[in-house]
Amino acid sequence: MSVKAAHHAPATQPQRAPRKSMESTLLLIAATSSLALMPCCMRRCGPGAARALHALRARSPLMSTASNRGRYVDSLDEAALALRSGGLVAFPTETVYGLGAHAFDEDAVARIFATKGRPRTDPLIVHVAAAAEAERLVRLGPAGLELMRGLAAEFWPGPLTIVAPAVAELPPAVTAGSGFVGVRCPAHAPARALLRAAAVPVAAPSANRFGHVSPTSAEHVMADLGAHPILVLRAAPGEAPCGVGIESTVVKVDEAGGALVLLRRGGVPEAALARWLTGGRAPFSLRAPPAPAPAAASAAAPAAAAAPPVASADAPQQAPGMLLTHYAPDVPSFLLAVDDGALGGGAAAAWRGAAAGWLSRAVVVDYGRRAAALEPLALAYRDLSADADGPRAAAVLFETLRWAERQADGGARVILLPDLGGDDDEHVPALADRLYRAASGERCRVGADGTLAGDAADAVLARASAD
Repeated sequence: MSVKAAHHAPATQPQRAPRKSMESTLLLIAATSSLALMPCCMRRCGPGAARALHALRARSPLMSTASNRGRYVDSLDEAALALRSGGLVAFPTETVYGLGAHAFDEDAVARIFATKGRPRTDPLIVHVAAAAEAERLVRLGPAGLELMRGLAAEFWPGPLTIVAPAVAELPPAVTAGSGFVGVRCPAHAPARALLRAAAVPVAAPSANRFGHVSPTSAEHVMADLGAHPILVLRAAPGEAPCGVGIESTVVKVDEAGGALVLLRRGGVPEAALARWLTGGRAPFSLRAPPAPAPAAASAAAPAAAAAPPVASADAPQQAPGMLLTHYAPDVPSFLLAVDDGALGGGAAAAWRGAAAGWLSRAVVVDYGRRAAALEPLALAYRDLSADADGPRAAAVLFETLRWAERQADGGARVILLPDLGGDDDEHVPALADRLYRAASGERCRVGADGTLAGDAADAVLARASAD
């Protein structure tokens, strides 16, 4: 196990909390062990148990509300005990850091929404240590259950969330009142170890301010949520959490329609799901929305830009991450497409000269060196992957977006993001989805004649020129 126990931690580290008394720890363990041993679908406190648990929380140094600040922890056991006791714990997975709570503890689940500022229409994904635990959270017929088991055998543990009708015992807040729940078994071994130690299903969205850039480090979590009484489980030295770098793919089992519905693109490519389904998984077929793509550059055969599906914040959703604005930096961000040859030649050189003023207040995030000609003029420049490798770009995307927004300290007024789509790399659609929502779908492009055009062109110039 790579996450260290608290009693092995050096006492000189300032972030470590004082050692808890053995009496308090044993008291909490005794109070929660019977809950942890109950069948997964029945772990929901009754009135008497809830009153006892609240009393123990008040007495426990672990869950005391005397301090309203977040705290780093290194002990898996301490984090697991906090989850069983109704606390919030941010923990790393292979995708992003999650903010976890006992999925059947309504008070704890409510604190997730309050801590993040998350609307109740946005559901939570429930994380489990094994596929059998996930089955106890859903209601499926034989065909749907067979499909779920096949998906789990192929893609779990891993970055795939399976949505199905939820058992009635789950709190409505977890499902956003939709009646459906997403379940996932993460690939990150320490995350599964935490789930096993907690012995409860854990509801966990990303551990950040709602709508902000997702966190891929403990420091990202503390920067966003450190003012709240949460525990932040740090990765052990030498560990590499969040290697996928973006959230899980979300699919819904539609038994009546005979379809596996792609709700959100993510760590498992759509193409991988399609290949798996063609291997004799009738009667189910893959149903997917359009992938994001910029408008075609050809004047002879112009094609409209493609946009991913966008949900309304006023209606219950069946998957998280579906709003127009999501994963967004605190600096206004826009998608920038660059036509072939647009940044070379005399006309483009003249445009670069005219644009030098406002580009000096812009951060350019690139992909495959498409906008490399802007690097000398931009306030800051970073390429997600110079050789246009989708998985590598995804792994550093959220860290790069947080880096980009920090450039505001140096005068940045806008962030220009690569407008992707139509690539051969099957990982690009998920990357393009995150970029599209980070920019709230606002697009502009540099044309072959070197001009900045598109619906967002005026907004880019206005923002970049503002004092």
